[in-house]
Amino acid sequence: MRGATRLLARYPRVARIASAVAASALLVVSVGQPEASASSTGRDGAEASIVAGQPGSIASFPWLAYVAYRGPVDKFSCGGTVIAPRLVLTAAHCALTSTGKVATASNFAVLTGVTDLREASAERASAVSQVLIFPEYDPTRVLNDAALLVLASPVAAPALPIATASDAGLFADGTPVAIAGWGLTRVRPPNLPAVLRQAQSVVRSTSSCRRALGRVLLTFDPAGQICVRSSASLCNGDSGGPAVATRPDGTAVLVGIASLKASATCSPGVPQVMARVDRVSSWASAWIAAIESGGPAPPVVVPAVKLPPVTRGDAELVAWLGLEADFGVRFVGGRGHEIACRRLARERVKCRLQWLRRNHLYRGAITVYTALPREGSIYNYRYTIRRFSFGCWLANRNPLGACNPRVFRR
Repeated sequence: MRGATRLLARYPRVARIASAVAASALLVVSVGQPEASASSTGRDGAEASIVAGQPGSIASFPWLAYVAYRGPVDKFSCGGTVIAPRLVLTAAHCALTSTGKVATASNFAVLTGVTDLREASAERASAVSQVLIFPEYDPTRVLNDAALLVLASPVAAPALPIATASDAGLFADGTPVAIAGWGLTRVRPPNLPAVLRQAQSVVRSTSSCRRALGRVLLTFDPAGQICVRSSASLCNGDSGGPAVATRPDGTAVLVGIASLKASATCSPGVPQVMARVDRVSSWASAWIAAIESGGPAPPVVVPAVKLPPVTRGDAELVAWLGLEADFGVRFVGGRGHEIACRRLARERVKCRLQWLRRNHLYRGAITVYTALPREGSIYNYRYTIRRFSFGCWLANRNPLGACNPRVFRR
């Protein structure tokens, strides 16, 4: 009990809802409102959960878990599914730090049996004793995005059966699935509810997914991924959460693990990609037998995680999309856009940029880099951009000192 109480003390997001989320996770090009100088209105992140969903109840998703990680550098939250009394299945990118290292087990806390996070109690909080990454996880292709969290003690939440090869029919186009998670229900302005959200979605065909995901995921692999689409949307903070289908006999079964979204703003109607659970079921079942029944433990294999490279073309695209999302009409409504990029390292490209908007000149630099997703994407970016009065810029040899530009940073 004391251990669980200490866990809650370390995780204020579990015990009470803060005004903002530090960093949630779901793969996509990350966007947020630019952080400006003291005169700015501040920063608006894109962390969110079931957008356009409905309030849910843990009674409808009794095996759902809330996963919080609070390390010295990385801080994020994800979803998960209880598949055995001491095992929670989540996304691999929810179990790694941003540098690709296996996240420290003691920095996790897992909540089960709770609809409203404000009502979390010590009895509902579980420590994690071991983190297991699916050996075939490939972050570059966002493939096989699965991991197991071994809990220090069993939980009362029921286990949800996992899909196997015999459930192949449940991955067909048109199969209804349920999705659920915690987090923001609106991206801008941000709204962070405490109560579980849920929605109904539908599996879409491979051809439909490939068309819709072309700009986000170049190699959609139907053997290891499914995509779902509906009038609601998963978003940052829902990574690792479930897609639940119904077998012909009426029993619920876990078919997908939330992995990637195609819309930076979590727009409803845009597909989201799930890791296929039948792809990882043999591995997960072997660990269930080892942890719950004393069977032989499978070998622990940590996949070699290589960050993907950034090309200048990648950097220009990410820079444009990011500035479009962060500055809105101030960027897309401008003219004379210039983005000139050069490689700093295999995983990092820096671009000088400027554009005009009405009587303002925007000038600065944006660095695009790859990292395992902690702020929303394998691609991320940071920038310093100054906004000058164009007349002042033209009239002064030292506009930085003379024009008092407004500074935007991310």
